[in-house]
Amino acid sequence: MSCLSAASKGVTPFVMMLVLLVGSLGLNGCGKAVDYVKGVFGYGSSSEALEGDQSAALAAKAQERMEADDYAEAATIYQQIKDQYPYSRYALLAELKLGDANFLNGKYIEAFGAYRSFEELHPTNDAVPYAIYQQGMCHFMRMNGIDRDQTPTLLTIQTLARLIESFPGSQYSNLAKAKIAEAQNNLAGHEFYIGEFYFKRKDYQAAMNRFRGLIEAYPDSGYHQRAINYIAMYRDLVAKGEIKEGNQRGKEFNSPFTISDVTKPRL
Repeated sequence: MSCLSAASKGVTPFVMMLVLLVGSLGLNGCGKAVDYVKGVFGYGSSSEALEGDQSAALAAKAQERMEADDYAEAATIYQQIKDQYPYSRYALLAELKLGDANFLNGKYIEAFGAYRSFEELHPTNDAVPYAIYQQGMCHFMRMNGIDRDQTPTLLTIQTLARLIESFPGSQYSNLAKAKIAEAQNNLAGHEFYIGEFYFKRKDYQAAMNRFRGLIEAYPDSGYHQRAINYIAMYRDLVAKGEIKEGNQRGKEFNSPFTISDVTKPRL
């Protein structure tokens, strides 16, 4: 079978023209033609070139959907590239952009999965710092108010601290430090909220434990001075003899909060 007849089965006119060009240059044999195609486009065969053309078209369409803020459709297309063209040069891009599309669409759990998968599959890729940063941001975007569960806040700190430790010189590590500070302030607010609750219920010892822990762990938070004020109020009550040092409510006191030790991560 001639090189021309082999190439003419299921390829685009552009690839066909390229094969004809190879022949005109005097490169005899299909092997040399394939080498030329591979050298120009990075594919091992004309059929792979066709697959590349199709995945490239999908990638362009997905980008158009991203620019139109149609993130759901973009995510669908990126997933299609991953599933149907796993060996395409656009598959790697699709893996990362799938996370971006879901993130921008507010689907943070799905986005986290995509970013995490990218990191695990391509640990040496230059985009890994970004993928880790975005994992942290998926947790950050799910942080609750100071009166709610702080698990997403803790996960934000842990993930971004891992980024800083692994890639200290990355531009994303610098961004991570600011987000960690915000997350730590949220934790400080949570500690203050619980301490204030205890104080109002006159469980002073539990309140002081919270306030003192807040001051030690989060000295730069916006709740630092407010915690000091409550400690001063407590000492004033003791000085006036209104309560005894270490005054606590009895065993009948039931708190709706789960007490947990929160330590400040080392950066």
